[in-house]
Amino acid sequence: MTASWVKGQNAPLAKLQLRVTAEVARPVALVALLVGADGRARTEADLVQVGRPGPGVSVQADQSVLVDLQRVPEGVHRVITAASLADSGLAFSSVPAPTVRLADDRGGPIGEFTLTGLGLERTVIGLEFYRRGDGWKVRANGQGYAGGLAELLRAHGLSPAPQAIASPAAPAPPPVTPTSPGTPTSPAGPSAGQTITVSPGLAPPPSGPDPHERLYRQVMGIFEDTARSTAALRSATGYAEVRRDNELSNLLADPANRVSAAADLARGQIQQRYDELIRRAGADHERDMGQLLAELRELDTSLPAAMASWESPTWLQWQPPAKPAAAVRVGALHLPEYPQLRLPLVVPLPLHRPLWIDSGGGHRTQAGAVARALVTRLLAVHPFRSLRIHIADLAGQGAAARAMAPLSAISAPAVIAPPATTPAELSALLTHLVERIDLVQMAIKANAVETLAGRVDVGEQLLVLYDFPFGLDEQGLIRLRYLIQEGPRVGAYVLIVADQGDVATLGQHAEQIRTAALRLSAVADDHIGDPWVHLTWTFTPDVGTAVDSVLARLADSDGPAPAAG
Repeated sequence: MTASWVKGQNAPLAKLQLRVTAEVARPVALVALLVGADGRARTEADLVQVGRPGPGVSVQADQSVLVDLQRVPEGVHRVITAASLADSGLAFSSVPAPTVRLADDRGGPIGEFTLTGLGLERTVIGLEFYRRGDGWKVRANGQGYAGGLAELLRAHGLSPAPQAIASPAAPAPPPVTPTSPGTPTSPAGPSAGQTITVSPGLAPPPSGPDPHERLYRQVMGIFEDTARSTAALRSATGYAEVRRDNELSNLLADPANRVSAAADLARGQIQQRYDELIRRAGADHERDMGQLLAELRELDTSLPAAMASWESPTWLQWQPPAKPAAAVRVGALHLPEYPQLRLPLVVPLPLHRPLWIDSGGGHRTQAGAVARALVTRLLAVHPFRSLRIHIADLAGQGAAARAMAPLSAISAPAVIAPPATTPAELSALLTHLVERIDLVQMAIKANAVETLAGRVDVGEQLLVLYDFPFGLDEQGLIRLRYLIQEGPRVGAYVLIVADQGDVATLGQHAEQIRTAALRLSAVADDHIGDPWVHLTWTFTPDVGTAVDSVLARLADSDGPAPAAG
């Protein structure tokens, strides 16, 4: 029996040699894209088109995609298949809903996905295959791009050549050029109060054989599956409601049908069809969530301290690590449809995006506690005394000092620098950090980092800035922007603890700093968006009783101190 999938639904794969076809009323060009766990293609060779096969994937002249998942390289986390309308002047709203079908290599049908509700999209992702543990699964994606194939490629890290969109009969286009991972981008983000999208590509993903990298990818896989399964439930529920309402409207359009035994029977049948759709959608979602909850519970027992909650027994055995962690937990996420599934929100290390703990709404004390817990965790997941903390607190009447006071016992001042409490001290601190960035960058370019020993602290640095932007003039804002943009490349990061509402009208530089940051609320709040189906998740900050005991062990630890900077 052929399965019929809805948007966001996933299914396990019993066979790994597969064929994807698309039924569309107008000519289309099918492509495939191989992407890593960060959602980005590795090189232009990961774009697969007619005449340009990739490892384990090829697009045939008849516009079918052949996939042999056994031959897909380890570094590829997902294989995306997409259809582009050959006529660039058309959008999918002008054609009947396309259907994508999946069969095995012998033509045996496996499932199909009808992409309803399309509008101005000219390219749409149909099915995608993704790694799950040691196997593969298939997902009905349905993500569309009004900008066509070029927009899809940009969304996955490639810069397409102008000829990137090929018609079904056209020869393969010239290679596309991948964007440089180090290319800076303009800070961008939502306005105050809007949802912030969290992506596994917040930073280049951890690399290398570290087993913690695998755990990080597993966490992100559960995050993605939960998002898509919930989106499938909502999509199916919305479809059932629209169909029921349309059927009732059609039934009642004729006055003769409004009051009769036949009308009552028809209304009952309409309600039964609606109830059956809702029941099936709910059962599918409950099944998916049960599997994911079991997977998460099993995974929780393996998570290292960096990604575990403060209540995890893992912290009882914690010792300073030999090298920085691959990722760090900043809180937990859940959706209203299944609140018992609380997912770790983990961000990769090093931090390539500033973090902002929002103290608005009268939550200043809670924000201080969240900041102390997060700084403690960052210290705990770095090698002993390899992360130096700088604190700036100009408007808090000692709020930062009180919140961070327990940290002062950790080998101060080698780890915790004396706080900046005046505009002049903050200016000097920012100047010091910016000069350090410039010196380290020049030394790296000259392959002479060893010459900085004893003169510049080449260890990682974290600026904890309270009550932004109080005490910062125009020059200070520019320096802070530079620190945010260039610092992560040389191990300098920013954590802001402030009310985001205070910067809404304070000019371009302050706004760009705010929108560049990942907002973390100080209390449970639904403001985190996922990058796959754009649901709004409730974020709960990570605090716990283990913070103080870890602080005490950090203070008691011994080890080589970094050079003073």
